[in-house]
Amino acid sequence: MSPSAKDRQSDRISLQVPVEASWTDSQGQAISQTVETFLVSRNGAVLKLAETLSMGQELVLRRSVSGSQWKTVRAHIVAEIDRDPSGFLYAIALHESRPDFWDIDFPSPVQAQDALARMLMECSFCQKREVVYLNELELKSFVARRCVARLCNLCSAPSIWIEARPAAPGADTRPDAANLNDLQNRIQPSRNRARVKARVLACIRQRGFQEEVAVCEDLSRGGIAFRSRNQYAEGARLEVAVPYTPGSSAIFVPIRIVSSRPIPSAGLYRHGAAYIKPGE
Repeated sequence: MSPSAKDRQSDRISLQVPVEASWTDSQGQAISQTVETFLVSRNGAVLKLAETLSMGQELVLRRSVSGSQWKTVRAHIVAEIDRDPSGFLYAIALHESRPDFWDIDFPSPVQAQDALARMLMECSFCQKREVVYLNELELKSFVARRCVARLCNLCSAPSIWIEARPAAPGADTRPDAANLNDLQNRIQPSRNRARVKARVLACIRQRGFQEEVAVCEDLSRGGIAFRSRNQYAEGARLEVAVPYTPGSSAIFVPIRIVSSRPIPSAGLYRHGAAYIKPGE
């Protein structure tokens, strides 16, 4: 089973966040588990629990924000996504709109219309996190310098934003200035501003198969072109995170393969894919 289209309106971030999940079973016994999320979104998450729960089961989620301070929100089970010997993977929905529960700002999906790519980024000064829709200039800046300049509403000033990455407890997540220039790839000039030539990594995800890191050749508002070791059939539905950095908090969005051609000299396949809009 999978979450409904309504539950998947907002971007879903591949992000491990420790949370305490509590509920009352059918015998009235209180149960509590500390688990990590697999995905988070504006209105919910995906997490693994050790017990079988029924659809609609109510939960209380708590997460520690600093010291003895906690954030709490009520939620319920939407769907069982998968299971294995270690537990059950559930999609959950928050009972109320609480994007502050994850300490991440989620923009309105309407703003995604002009986006070439999307990333979870953070202000290098205050560490505020936000889902950022990158336009052409911002994508060029990120590919060239691994950062973008944009306004931080918390700092009330322009600041440098970097890709948000998981950090060990107590680690300083502020960037080393020397690391902001470690990517040597450059955006190639393009006459068609609607399509940007870029050599960036993309992560391809297909249900039931291992994730694949592929090379993206160009991006547009409507889709991407990428080279892959695997051949995906035309019409196949996948998910892609682009640009992608291994170990990062990737944002996966659904795509549909519209073209697939072999590159015999390289032993690869060139695919063209279109983004799938909500409701399709």
